[in-house]
Amino acid sequence: MFHRKAVEDLQSWYNGKNRKPLVIRGARQVGKTTAVRLAAESLSVPLVEINLERHPDLEPLFRSYRVEDLLFSISLITGQEITRSSRAILFFDEAQAIPATYSCLRYFHEDMPELAVVLTGSLLDQALHDYQFPYPVGRVEQYFMSPFTFMEFLTATEERKAIDVLEQLTWKNVHLLSDQVHGYLLSTVRRYTLTGGMPYCIQIAVDNQFIHAEIVRHQAQLIQAYKDDFSKYSGSQTALKLGAFFDALLSQVGLQFSHKQANEIASSTSGDNRQLNAAIERFVEARLFFRVVHTSANHIPLGADVKIRISKFLFIDTGLLLAAQGIPVQQIMNSPLELTNRGVISEQFVGQQLLGAKPGYVAPSLYYWHPPKAEGQAEIDFLYEHDNRIYPVEVKSGSRGSIKSIHSYVIKKQADCAIRISSAKPSIDNLVAKVRGQERAFRLLNLPFYLLNHLDRMLAFPATEV
Repeated sequence: MFHRKAVEDLQSWYNGKNRKPLVIRGARQVGKTTAVRLAAESLSVPLVEINLERHPDLEPLFRSYRVEDLLFSISLITGQEITRSSRAILFFDEAQAIPATYSCLRYFHEDMPELAVVLTGSLLDQALHDYQFPYPVGRVEQYFMSPFTFMEFLTATEERKAIDVLEQLTWKNVHLLSDQVHGYLLSTVRRYTLTGGMPYCIQIAVDNQFIHAEIVRHQAQLIQAYKDDFSKYSGSQTALKLGAFFDALLSQVGLQFSHKQANEIASSTSGDNRQLNAAIERFVEARLFFRVVHTSANHIPLGADVKIRISKFLFIDTGLLLAAQGIPVQQIMNSPLELTNRGVISEQFVGQQLLGAKPGYVAPSLYYWHPPKAEGQAEIDFLYEHDNRIYPVEVKSGSRGSIKSIHSYVIKKQADCAIRISSAKPSIDNLVAKVRGQERAFRLLNLPFYLLNHLDRMLAFPATEV
């Protein structure tokens, strides 16, 4: 049971003055239940936990919003007394079994605002999609949980040396980073990439000294568990059809998903575009895949100017993606991450860290950019918002990889700074973008994969060249 940032966030929520019922969203086995238990333990408050899959008889009470009767029934079931003034955390787990629980949170907030209530459910969004219940708008707080970030992984695996180095690195001292330490930090990135950020996979890795065969066995079992869940998705599509769409979408991770790809997947699975689109929405609701949406990048927020039909997809986790695609461990260990599987794995790693870096109360979102086709071929892998500015982020090979797309973006958007992620050592280059006779000076921050979780700090670069 590893400590992570979500536990600290739950503690802050519990101690907040204007606390509302908390809804924790995240994929199966991402650590939601464990985080609630650890938070209660660290706060030294009782945890009244009830798994709603085991108590369907409570549904009529939730549907009728009889919160006093609910507290009494829960006290009888758990053997723990709980009242409106209890210090305890009332924890509803597997809430997708009784979707009315979500609506009932409104009345916990209005009638018992002093009671701390938490609700989770791996397929909660699936259930709410199909049941027509009033939403408790403004009466709940949302929290989004992702797999372990790279830094959380280092903490869980007790890589104290790596943590100490990364926490001290700034542009004032980064030139002192030796090749040996740089290589060591990249080795921890490879280890994270293979293991992934799913809590039980990390536990298996720690218990078995990172024997990959043991890790990948559980990864395969977890992927199968996700597929087994397809039978719980409502609608006309069969689990077999959803499984075919799932496998096909895995092969598209990191690639621009166009009508052509959609048509090819639909035809190869004996389906149609309508069925495929419905399946994709289900996968996104289950948080197995994330959309990286195209934006014009004209202003902040990036989500205000998007084209939802132009998108890419990321999978939930690097380790699970490797297991699902059958990529051998040697490819990760013997070559730079950005060269593995045509750069798909490195893009998955970067996107996963950018998602995990967002505050838990912010719905996860990612964006990318490319200009109109008439203006040439270019694509920026990700766009990052920081301090009211937009930064283009490219995942490239080493410090000499082509950055034509960055040049195109700098000229088109009149940007003065860009970020390149690779296996090269950190550095800052002062460059001039040149496109079709136009020129613009800009600064290129070269950041290795291991500094992604410290991106905000590294964007505090000096005004003059390092």
